[in-house]
This record gives sequence, structure tokens and C-alpha cells, in this order.
Amino acid sequence: MAAKPPAPSSRAARRQRLTRRRRVVGGGASTVIVGALTVGVFGFIGSLDEDPRGARAAPAPTAQRLAASDAQAADAPTIDVTAAADEAMTTLADYSDAARATEDALYEASEVLRATTTAAEADAALAATAQAADAVRADAEAYRASLVEASAATNTQPTGGDVAAQMSYLHQYVFDYNSAQWGDYNPYGGDCTNYASQGLIARGWQPDDTWYSDGEMWTASEAWIGTVQMSEYFDALGLSYSTEADLDRVRVGDIGLFSWGELDTQMDHTMTVSKVEYVPGGPPKVSFISHNEDGEYRELETVLNVEHTDSQVWIYHIP
Repeated sequence: MAAKPPAPSSRAARRQRLTRRRRVVGGGASTVIVGALTVGVFGFIGSLDEDPRGARAAPAPTAQRLAASDAQAADAPTIDVTAAADEAMTTLADYSDAARATEDALYEASEVLRATTTAAEADAALAATAQAADAVRADAEAYRASLVEASAATNTQPTGGDVAAQMSYLHQYVFDYNSAQWGDYNPYGGDCTNYASQGLIARGWQPDDTWYSDGEMWTASEAWIGTVQMSEYFDALGLSYSTEADLDRVRVGDIGLFSWGELDTQMDHTMTVSKVEYVPGGPPKVSFISHNEDGEYRELETVLNVEHTDSQVWIYHIP
């Protein structure tokens, strides 16, 4: 027997209940979806600050990094330590006749100064370097005074003199001879001693009965133009000399007299010291200015053992 169909009013009420049920279910699903999306977005943002390896520390704040940089800059040397060290080393060129021990001490102090990285280190090293430079100057000046004293009884030439003027003159006329005033003896065996004598005149020496020149050719004494005779004159003045084996006390303005080993002669050449360079751990590098073979910086080792063989040098100290 067939069931009795529901009344129209009952069907309407049933449809209303189904509609309300769908709305409740739909609203819940929407809430779930929105919540999932919200969690996903914030989770992604959070992951940006995480190292995928889980080991990277968070960077220091910008202000903290700047403060550290400023502190480091404030602690740095306030002077150019390289320039200061280079300036200190020029003392060794001007006072190359100081004792080697004082020169070594200055070099070591300048190297410490050069390596400093803080203001406190630089200030202390600069003071130590200045003290070492003073010691070099004092030692060289004491040595020069000893030369004057040692030759006082026999030396008739002015002592000290203007070494800068001596060297300025020699550099001016090393290639362009001052032959109009002093002549040129190159065609007659060499102008080297005549040239060195001119430099001594520029330094402040005075002609005397043994060492002189009237300026014109063949008016000069043998001691003025001859190497052997100049050495005898220096000996008579009581001047001391150094050899290749001991160059510690040589300085710019001293006079070198040479004997070439390949020649059967007593002495052959005269040159003036033009530069003395300090060499760490070794003897100084000594160079000469000369005529005959014209040159401003002829290095001693090359002259003795390359240009010539079995040669000797006597470098007279000019007080």
C-alpha cells in the first residue's frame, strides 16, 4: 500500500531546515580555509629569517656595527707611519759616517714604526725612532770632531765646509765641464783629479803652496791634477782613510783614490763620494761622481770588480 504524500506545509519546513544546514557547513569550511591560509602566510614570512641549515646567527644591528667601525678608526695611527719611517731613514744618508750599531738601531726602530696599527703603538714607536735618529747624528758628529782633532797638528785646510755646495758644483759640471775656468786634462791622461779638486774648492778649501791651480791649463800643481800626488798631499795633511773592507765611516764628499789591478801603476783614478746607502745586514753601497768616465753615481763594487779587476781604493775622510 503506497505511503501517503506529506502535506505541502511539511515539505516547505523541510526545505528550510536543509538550507540552514548547508549554510552552517559552508561557513565552517570557509573558516577552516581562511585559517589555513593565514597560518601559511605567516609561516612563510617567519621562514625568511631562518637559515635553511639552521646555523646562521642574526646580523648585528646596523648602529652596533657602525659604532665598532668608528671605535676602530679612532684607535688607528694619527700619522702616516710609512712616511715617518721613510723620513727617519734619510738620517742614514746624511750621517752615513755614524757607527754601524747606531745605524742598525735606527733601521730596526723605523721598521717597528712602519708596522704599527694603533695610535698608541705609533706614538711610542715614533718617539723611539726619533731617539735612534738623534743617536745616529750624535755619533757621526762626534766622529767628525775626532777627525778634526786627529789632524789638527798637520791639517792646514778649513774643516767642516759646505758639503752641499761641493756636491752641487760637481753635479753641475759632471758632463758639461767647467773647462773655461779650470781647464780639461782628459787629453793628457785624465781630468778626474782636477775635477775632484774643483769640488773641494767649492766646499771651502783654499789653495796653498802644494795644492793649487791658477785656472788655465798647465798652471795647476801635481797635487791638484795627479792621483798619486793628491794622496801624498792628503797624507801630509794627516787625513785618515777607509778601504773596501771597512766602509762604515764613509760619507758624501769624501775622496776616493783608486789603483786598477790590471795596470802596473801605483794609483790611477780619483773620484768623490756622491751617495752612501744603508744596506740591512751588509756593508753600505757607496757611489762616486767623476770625470774621465763621466758619471754621477758609479757604484764601488762595480768599479772595483766589474769594470776593473783586483783593484784597490783608499777613501780619504775630509774633516
